[in-house]
Amino acid sequence: MFSDLTFIIFWWFLIFILGLFCLPLTFTLFKKFWDKGYIFSKTICIAILTYLIFICGVFEILTFTNLNLFLIIFLILFFNFLLLNRKNNFSIFLKTIKENYKTFVFQEIIFILILTTWSFVRGFMSNIEGLEKYMDWGFINSALRSEFLPPQDMWFSGEIINYYYFGHLIFAVLTKLSNIGSAITYNLSIATVCALAFSSTFSIASNLVFLSLKKIDFKKIITAGLISALLLTFGGNLHSVYKIVKINIVDNGKLVLNKEAIAKAVDSYWYPDATRFIGYDPDVKDKTIHEFPIYSFVVADLHGHMNDIPIILFFMAFLLSSSFYSSSLISSLLIIVAGFTLSIAYMTNAWDFAIYGLLFAIFTFFSNLKNDSKTAIKKAFTNGILTIACWFIFSLPFSLKFTPMGEGVKISDTHSFFYQLFILYGGFWLVILPLLLLFLIKKIKKKKLNLQTSDLFVLAIVVTATLLIIIPEIIYLKDIYIYEHRRANTMFKLTYQAFIMYALVSGYAFYKIRLLLKSKWLNFLYGILFAIIFSIHLIYPYFAIRSFYGSLKTYQGLWGLNYLKNDFPDNFNAINWINKNISGQPVMLEAVGDSYTTFNQVSVSTGLPTVEGWIVHEWLWRGGYDKPKMRQDNVQSIYESDDLNRLKQLIQKYNIKYIFIGDKEYEKYPDLNEDNFKKIGGQIIFQSGKTKIYQL
Repeated sequence: MFSDLTFIIFWWFLIFILGLFCLPLTFTLFKKFWDKGYIFSKTICIAILTYLIFICGVFEILTFTNLNLFLIIFLILFFNFLLLNRKNNFSIFLKTIKENYKTFVFQEIIFILILTTWSFVRGFMSNIEGLEKYMDWGFINSALRSEFLPPQDMWFSGEIINYYYFGHLIFAVLTKLSNIGSAITYNLSIATVCALAFSSTFSIASNLVFLSLKKIDFKKIITAGLISALLLTFGGNLHSVYKIVKINIVDNGKLVLNKEAIAKAVDSYWYPDATRFIGYDPDVKDKTIHEFPIYSFVVADLHGHMNDIPIILFFMAFLLSSSFYSSSLISSLLIIVAGFTLSIAYMTNAWDFAIYGLLFAIFTFFSNLKNDSKTAIKKAFTNGILTIACWFIFSLPFSLKFTPMGEGVKISDTHSFFYQLFILYGGFWLVILPLLLLFLIKKIKKKKLNLQTSDLFVLAIVVTATLLIIIPEIIYLKDIYIYEHRRANTMFKLTYQAFIMYALVSGYAFYKIRLLLKSKWLNFLYGILFAIIFSIHLIYPYFAIRSFYGSLKTYQGLWGLNYLKNDFPDNFNAINWINKNISGQPVMLEAVGDSYTTFNQVSVSTGLPTVEGWIVHEWLWRGGYDKPKMRQDNVQSIYESDDLNRLKQLIQKYNIKYIFIGDKEYEKYPDLNEDNFKKIGGQIIFQSGKTKIYQL
């Protein structure tokens, strides 16, 4: 277990140093925050670094190498030095560090504790196998082999990735800089998102309270920060308690609360049910998905919706910080930074551009209502248009080589039961909505409601989150999924962010409600209610970790290829040989695979493109089934056909340099004709058991 500490510490140190380079910029953006936005320096530097190498790669200005990454890091450092060189900024910078170094150390401890904890959790089930892991790791490995960007699609040779890969590119950048193998950094990346989610949420929630206080009260600030950080990063919903109670009632015909019955119900609870509830319980033809961060961290798919968490948290932090300034310079900075951040979010998880663009518009509207509604609408519209223009410019290099996959908006012909929505989000409603009621009562009594900026920010987030839950009940985006799953992706992408938003403001709601409630009795009752809901939400990790990680009994280590070494030893040997002996990205043919299987091990583990990989994924990415199906048939012909002329034509068509024959090829193509490869001049350059690699 402790052998992985070296990797964890080095990985943390790399991120720490990168964050230090952007401290001047961070302190400039977050002057009003009690912690000066310290933790966001990591996200800022990593995002800027990745974006700049991406731009240079797209326009073939710089190759994707360590040398060029260090060059860009130097430019980032130089820019931050220029910030310090203006007027007396350097002395202010040193004063800020001197006055706040304990705060910075405290937040760094939080970050490294969560990073280390979740790294060790991943070490109990570190295999990069199952669900979307092949896709996510394949994107990283393809990027690592790329000379220029965008990365090649490892499952569709000759084409670039037509998906939202920027988050994967971020971790490819960190992997390249760290010089740690990607089979280890994959798991470190999961832990990094977890750590950034926790520490960034702590910063935002604590600053919401801080910015609303007339006098600093660290007890309230830290309490609010920890409440939100725990709920957002490790919290579930009310489903586990609902299901356990239901099992007792349904199975036994009555509610049984003895120790044995409860233990039986707890043991029978299956943690994914909390994310697959609407459409499954009861079973109807409207299957949906409604995940949340801890589920993502547990199952460990390095997917776009999870990769984007640090980005969108930075966006909300900056939105809050900028609202305390009124100069035209700050307004211009807000639009530029918002446009840039939304472009990163779009390239990482496209839905988040629209979601947080909506939040931006609502908060801008609320912030300007103190004037009049007409001015508020005008300001929201103007800022929105300018921000979209900046987003368009920043994301244009990505968009020029990307084909959107949506098939249009449809009206929802089915709807969720309210009790189901309540089980999923009712815990948040119960602890947050009293704040809105208190605001309403205050307005009725005083006729005029003067809300603080923190209140307006929280109100905008609650309204946005609620809209995200309502929208899938009205419309959904049509995609390739079958009719029974028509709302699934829309609900998934929208409500994932709704959960994040609700959790983010829960700490502030707890503080503010207890402040506004003048009755000690009501305050006591609310405290009890909050404690119950808080506890219910935080029991979910017990079920998830216990189930997925087998109660943390056997530590495997952070290296994620134990399954490959044990189950496919000859393929494992071949993959190691490829990574040591083949440079660049020549095409290596392997069997076409079905999604979520162990097919396409070579392309995923090496970053070498194959003709056709997981076919349903390519069906989605290529906007139809025809092209992937044609490639699938052609690959089968290469492995099984007796027509040598046809074989040569197909090899030339796809520019195939190597042919892989291993366990999955024998499984997929029972009529595999290996002699044909020898007849056309192929030579065996590697062999381990039945696994062979032919060079053509």
